[in-house]
Amino acid sequence: MKKNTQLKVLNALLTLLMVSQALSGFLHDRLPEETFEHIHILGGVLIVIGVILHVLLNWGWVRLNYFKKRKEV
Repeated sequence: MKKNTQLKVLNALLTLLMVSQALSGFLHDRLPEETFEHIHILGGVLIVIGVILHVLLNWGWVRLNYFKKRKEV
């Protein structure tokens, strides 16, 4: 799979996970405790994994934009 396709899929998954986290947080009082823990904790772990993958897939861009060698005058 091409890197661009991987990023599109990963971005969609990260968006769904962020929405899931927000909804489970807002509905915390209405959800059974066990359900909340499964959704919120597992979602948080998956977001961290997704963010790490996202940074790895974009590492070239990160390196170019944040770790530039500055020219001395």
